[in-house]
Amino acid sequence: MSSTHVCAHTFHRAHLLSAAAIFLIPSFAAHANELPGKERESAASTRQAAIKKTPEQSSRNTSKQLGAHVKTGAAVPISSNAAERLVVTATRTPQQIQDVPASVSLITRQDIQMRQSSTISDALNRLPDVDMVGTARMEGQVPQIRGFAGREIILMVDGARRNWDSQGIEAPLYIDPAFIQSVEVVAGSASTLYGTGGLGGVMSIKTIDAKSLLKPGQGLGGEIDGGYQSANGNGKGSAKIYGKWGKFDALLAYSGQTFNSIRLGGGERLSPNDGQSHSALLKLGYDINDRIRIDFGQQFYLDENYRSSVPQKGPSTYHCSTCQEQNVRQDESTLHLTTRNEQGEEDGRLTLYRTKMASKQVPNSMDSNGGSTVLETYGFDLQKSYFRNFGLFGRHKFTGGVNYYRDFYTYTTSGSNTPNAQQQVYGVYGQDEIKFRHHVTLSPSLRYDRYNTFPEHGKGLSNSSNGAILPKITLSWQPTREWMIYLSWGKAYNAPTPAQSDMDLTGNQWFANFVSNKNLKPESAKTYEGGFTYTKSALFSEHDRASVRATGFYEDVTNLIQEVAIGRFNGKYGKNRPIYQYQNVGHATRYGIELHSNYDIGNWGFDLSFSHIRVTNARTGAGLYSPPDKVAADMRYRFPNIGLTLMYSLMAVDAQNYDATIIRRRPGYMVHDILATWAPPRKPWRINFAVTNLFDKEYSMYKMASTNVDFPEVGRSFRFDLSYRF
Repeated sequence: MSSTHVCAHTFHRAHLLSAAAIFLIPSFAAHANELPGKERESAASTRQAAIKKTPEQSSRNTSKQLGAHVKTGAAVPISSNAAERLVVTATRTPQQIQDVPASVSLITRQDIQMRQSSTISDALNRLPDVDMVGTARMEGQVPQIRGFAGREIILMVDGARRNWDSQGIEAPLYIDPAFIQSVEVVAGSASTLYGTGGLGGVMSIKTIDAKSLLKPGQGLGGEIDGGYQSANGNGKGSAKIYGKWGKFDALLAYSGQTFNSIRLGGGERLSPNDGQSHSALLKLGYDINDRIRIDFGQQFYLDENYRSSVPQKGPSTYHCSTCQEQNVRQDESTLHLTTRNEQGEEDGRLTLYRTKMASKQVPNSMDSNGGSTVLETYGFDLQKSYFRNFGLFGRHKFTGGVNYYRDFYTYTTSGSNTPNAQQQVYGVYGQDEIKFRHHVTLSPSLRYDRYNTFPEHGKGLSNSSNGAILPKITLSWQPTREWMIYLSWGKAYNAPTPAQSDMDLTGNQWFANFVSNKNLKPESAKTYEGGFTYTKSALFSEHDRASVRATGFYEDVTNLIQEVAIGRFNGKYGKNRPIYQYQNVGHATRYGIELHSNYDIGNWGFDLSFSHIRVTNARTGAGLYSPPDKVAADMRYRFPNIGLTLMYSLMAVDAQNYDATIIRRRPGYMVHDILATWAPPRKPWRINFAVTNLFDKEYSMYKMASTNVDFPEVGRSFRFDLSYRF
C-alpha cells in the first residue's frame, strides 16, 4: 500500500473518531451542576416508580409533565422517557428497553416524522449494524442486519411475516412511513422464538391505530399531512381519521406519493423513475372486556413506476431497452386476539394473517410477454405466558407457543423454467424467564422448527424437507438499578427458498442460466453474545439523563448458501455467459460490536451509535461480505416556549477495503443533514423542514451484489412537510 493510501486511510479514521468526540464532549461540560447524593437517589426512585406504570399511565403522566414545562417555560428534557419505552420483539413479552438482554433498537413515529422520509430507509440506516442497501430507488432497497439480508432476517408487520422471493421481488418493505407507529430491530440469533430466517435478527414494524393517536379523553380525531422532496420531485399527502366509541375504536388512513427522476450526489440524474404509489390502512378494535381485546387490520399498497427492469441499475448501466412499467402490489390482513392477566399484563396472543405481494412487468420491446411473480403467505402465531413464584427457585414467566405459515410462489415470466412452488414452515417453542435473588435472570428457551418445500412442476424436481432443534440461553444480572449485564448463546437457521433449490432456468435468451439443487441444506449459526446497558437520571445535573447500550458478538456460520458459477454458455447477450447454481459452500466466522448512547440535558439532546463487524472465510481467512464501520450522531436543541426543535445529523462510514471480492470495495464517506420541526404549543399544526446530504456528497453504499456497485445515492434534497391535526 502506498504512503498516499495510508495517509488517506488514517485521515478518514481520524474523521470517524473526531465525529464521535464532537458529540461526547458536551456531556462532560455539565459536571459542575452535579446533584447531591440524596437528590440523585430521589430522582432514581422516581424513575423506577414510573417504570412500574402501564404504558397508558406513563403516556398520560408524560403529557401532563410536558404541559407543565411549556406553561412555566422550564427546560423540557428531550426524549425524557426514551429508555422507558416498552419493546416486545426480543423476548416476545413486554419489557422496558433498558432491561432487555439483547441488542435492541427502537425507531418511533416521531423519529420518522422528523426525517420526512418517503421510505423508512433514512431512519434504519442510522441504527448500528442495520442498513437499507441496493439502490436510490425505493423498489431496490433491501434491509440487512449484521450483514445478513433477504430471507436470512425475519421481517414482520403487525405480527405478520413479510417473506419475499429473492429472485423476483427485490424490496419487501412496501409500506408508507405515514402509517408506521414504531420499528423494533433485534440483532442476532432469533430463530428460537421466530423460526427460520433468524440468522441476522428480526425487524418488527407496528402500524398506527386509534389508541396510539387519540389523546387522553379524546373521542374523535384526524390528521392531514402533505410534503415535498426536491431530489426526486416527491410529492406526498396523507389523511387519517380515527375515534373511540365505548369499547370500539377504528382508524381509516390513506396516503399517496408521486416521484420522478432522482438527483444523485454530484448532480447526475437517475432516469427514468416516473411513478406513483397509493396505500390505505384500516384498523378496527373491540375490548370484549377488561382482559380480552380483538383487533383487525387491513393494509394495501400499490407502487406503479416506469423504470429499468432491474431497480439496482444506475445511470452508467442504464439501457432504454430494459425499461418497462413495473407494478408492485402488497396486501396484508391481520386478526389479533389479546388477553391480559389480573395485573393488566399481556399473557396471551393469537395472530392470524395473510400477506400477498405481486410484482408485474408490463411487456416492452425486449420482453414481449412481460411477466409476474406472486408470493402469498397464510399463517398463524399463538403464544401464551404463565407466571409462577417458586420462592427460592425464582419467579418464572413461561411463554410457549406454536406458529405456522405457508408460502405460495407463482411465476409467469415468459420462458422461465422456475417452477411454481409451496413451502410450509411450522414450529413449537418454549421460553422460561426465571428471576432469582440478587437480580439475576436466567432465560432458557428451545424450539423445534421444520420446513417442507413442494414444487408443483419441473424437470425431475421432488419434495424436500428438513428441520432443526434450536436452543438458546441468556443470563443477565442487574447489580444496581442503572446497570444490566448479560451473556447469551443461541442457534439459528435459515431454510433455502424454492427459488434457490428449484430454479431451473435454461435458454440462450437469458442473461444467465440456473441449475436446480435439491441437496441444499439450511444455513445454520451459533451466536455468542454479551453486553450491558446503563441508564441514569441526574448523572451530572438535575435535568440530565444518560443511557448506553453496548454489545459484542461472535458467530460461527456453516452451510452458507451462495450463488456459484458452475459453467458457461453462449447466448443472446454474448459469449461465456454464466451458469449458476445455489450451493452450500461457506463456513464463516463473524464478530463485531454495537454501541448506542444517548445523553439529554435540559433542552439539549445527543445521540451516538457505532457498529463494527468483520466476516471471514473460516477455511481461507479471506474477507467475506462485511458492512464497513459506521458512526451515526445527532445533536438537537429544543425551544419549548415556541415548540421548535433543531437537529444536526452526521453519518460517517469508513472505507470497506478488506472484502475479498475486490469489485465490491467502497471508499468511505460522510453525509450531513440539518432538520427542524415546529409544533407550537396548543396549536393543531406542525411544520417540518430538512436539508439532507447537505454538501451534495457523491457516494455509493457498500452492497452485497457484485454488479452496479458504483450506483450513487441520493444527492442534496430539500424537504418540507406540513400537517394539521384535529
